[in-house]
Amino acid sequence: MSRSAYAGRKAPKKKIMRRAGIPPELHCMLVPAGEVSLLLPTALVAEVIDFQPTTAIEETPAWLMGEIEWDDRRVPVFCFTALINGTEPAEPGSRAKIMVLKSLSDSTRVPYFGLLMDGLPSPVQVNDSDLEELGDEKVSLGVFSRVRCKEQEAIIPDMDRLAHLVTHATYGALPITQLDD
Repeated sequence: MSRSAYAGRKAPKKKIMRRAGIPPELHCMLVPAGEVSLLLPTALVAEVIDFQPTTAIEETPAWLMGEIEWDDRRVPVFCFTALINGTEPAEPGSRAKIMVLKSLSDSTRVPYFGLLMDGLPSPVQVNDSDLEELGDEKVSLGVFSRVRCKEQEAIIPDMDRLAHLVTHATYGALPITQLDD
């Protein structure tokens, strides 16, 4: 077709595309975990269940509370505040829940792990302008970043590191993630 054939037509509207692969908002949960709140993407959450007593695992750090039976699997449960503070976990209260999270590691041993919570998580939609980096002066184990999200301080956990820590504490050795050449 010639250019004159397009002369009377309106130009097609340009599609406005978002940045490659980055959604304009991320669906998250603010999770009450002791004296801190965690900010987690909802895509990591498998299920939130009522707290149930854990079965102890021998020779594990105090922050690893034990295992529960969930979906025909043994799922290790840990206390985030005990991990980052190097303390014993507090006794779970009457509002305690366990958030079963999908592991980001390729471990077939621990595809899920449980996070002790002090109540129900709150859904929140987050975009770049909602987050203010606060830094982590303690350089806490398992913390990716400390942020202010919509006027509330929260921790973004290092989920890859947490998966490896839980796997190591549960089974006594880190899983092989790659072979040296």
